[in-house]
Amino acid sequence: MNRFVLRTMLTAALCCTLALPAGAATKQKPGGTTTLKSGSDVMTVDPKAREVRVTTTVLKDCSQPSVCDWGRRFQAFFGSKNGKMAPFFIFSTEVNRTDIDKAIKAVGIKSRRQIPMTEVKQRTGLKATTHKDDYLDGDPVLVSVRWKKDGKVVETAIEELIEEKIAVDGKDVVKPYTPHFVYHGTAEAINFASGCIVCPSGCNGGIIADNSLPLKETRNYYRFDWSKMPAPGTKAEIVIKSIYGPK
Repeated sequence: MNRFVLRTMLTAALCCTLALPAGAATKQKPGGTTTLKSGSDVMTVDPKAREVRVTTTVLKDCSQPSVCDWGRRFQAFFGSKNGKMAPFFIFSTEVNRTDIDKAIKAVGIKSRRQIPMTEVKQRTGLKATTHKDDYLDGDPVLVSVRWKKDGKVVETAIEELIEEKIAVDGKDVVKPYTPHFVYHGTAEAINFASGCIVCPSGCNGGIIADNSLPLKETRNYYRFDWSKMPAPGTKAEIVIKSIYGPK
């Protein structure tokens, strides 16, 4: 074989290898679907269905807010285990958040408003002066959890696994959790290494947030319902899907 051709092929192969994160391996499937394996977890990117599926491990650390008792939090429910906020996560993955962020954008989900940390103080909380720019914004997404139970695959919206408590006229009211999840991508845009992916309380420290509340509005309490949750240690898949449906 011609030396130049051989050298070119070897260089191309080396470049492809270096382009992958450490411990990650990408595989192309028919129909444009790709998978990326990182440690014990796998991310599947399905452009046709406009969804990203990420395997996770279910964690139950009752010392963290909202896990076993009522608690306020803006830290993510789902995140990458290499992030600074990893102890707070209930669904933890070995897939890097940067790869997940790229995958979300690859299936056509777009950000519309990011809020940098320099603007947090002026925009935090619900007040009489709150306006539209105090809310993170982007394409709405559906976030669901899929796992095996009694030999069958079950799937439910993540909000079905969480209770919410609010104060009304000085009294506590327990209600269904009613988030409006949007993709904003702020944490990746500003290189904020929290590892947070899906956050409550309008938090800008991840890439998907519940923007039914303005930035970091933490008046509401949350609690996971472990009678509905997969058991700790279970491998569960988080599915992030565009609200706009298949392409």
